[in-house]
Amino acid sequence: MTKSNVDIPSHIVMVQTKKRILLVVRWPNGGIRTFIRYVYRHFEPEMFHLTVLGPDLPEMNVLQDDLNCLDVETKRVSARPTVYEFFMAISKELIYGRYDLIHSQGFTSGICASFPAFLTRKPHILTSHDVLNGTQFRGISGYLKKIGMGMAFSLIPTIHSVSYDAQQNLLEFFPFLDRAAERCKVIRNGIEVERFLDVEPRDLRSELCVGDEFFLIGFLGRFMAQKGFGYLIDAIESLSRNNDLTKKPLVIAFGEDGFVREERARIAERGLIQYFRFLPFTPNVAGVIKAMDMVAMPSLWEACPLLPMEALVAGTPLIATNCIGLREVVLNTPALVISPKDGNALAVGIESFMKDDRTEIFKQYSLEARKEFDVKTQAKQIRDIIINLTVKSSR
Repeated sequence: MTKSNVDIPSHIVMVQTKKRILLVVRWPNGGIRTFIRYVYRHFEPEMFHLTVLGPDLPEMNVLQDDLNCLDVETKRVSARPTVYEFFMAISKELIYGRYDLIHSQGFTSGICASFPAFLTRKPHILTSHDVLNGTQFRGISGYLKKIGMGMAFSLIPTIHSVSYDAQQNLLEFFPFLDRAAERCKVIRNGIEVERFLDVEPRDLRSELCVGDEFFLIGFLGRFMAQKGFGYLIDAIESLSRNNDLTKKPLVIAFGEDGFVREERARIAERGLIQYFRFLPFTPNVAGVIKAMDMVAMPSLWEACPLLPMEALVAGTPLIATNCIGLREVVLNTPALVISPKDGNALAVGIESFMKDDRTEIFKQYSLEARKEFDVKTQAKQIRDIIINLTVKSSR
């Protein structure tokens, strides 16, 4: 009788249970939501159960749809929860739920989850999606804030930074984090490159009733100060006075979040309405990026943005600043790199793209960008960390 014909007694059969992950998401928008989509869609649904805890916002519905291929559920607090409310929701979930690991997204999520995870002895990973600056810690309140953040970070066993710039920035403010072996890890962001390869461009010219005489400039960032939209307005104002342009610039922006009303008012005050179009948020940016003549990223700071990776893989010309985080992504790429807070340099760059079509250069580079920015490697590294932490915790 061969071994394959021997029945194994049921009492010695090992039953593999799913790893239950509590995904803490205070701000389920922009890069955080896209990061979760790109990474967790590469996790095996038969091995993991995800519970996403976040605010009751439309973005949570988008996130749930993004993860519909997985074993996932969502639990929601109010649309604008206070830190205390979010802290209590996490505590309740960890006390009454069964979880093998907490994965918090962003500093606020990590701080709120740090003490409950420590008390319940659950492995905890914080993925930081932003960078810090000195203005956050000015004065007595800033000093106390820094002490509180440091205490919270000291309770988190694994802090994952999405770029070397982001990690260096964190350690500048909290150098003690580097003393614990294996606490701080860098796994750079990546994207699902397949989504940007053969996708059909969205027919924006027909939607907007504009012809080839318009040069389409994509702005796909949030309307927050760090994204530098105001400097793009400055650049367009400068270009509007240039009578030598071969085409008319048209900025196409998406979403209604942040300070979009203030930005639209500023555009109207300067008499630039004809140079801007605002469209609703779109969860699928691949076709949009493909439809642009160029993408503009006038950011003031980033951790490790996904948009430049998406544009480079799609083969769409890109102008980006050399700010922290962004400079790391566009290094050694054909992207035109300018200094932050410089509307004139941005105007010159846009005009150069109008006069000198570099689309073919970017399309050729897209082959290399696919290898450089593929999220599969990153997803595997994060998955391995989760498995290792849960195994150690169960011993």
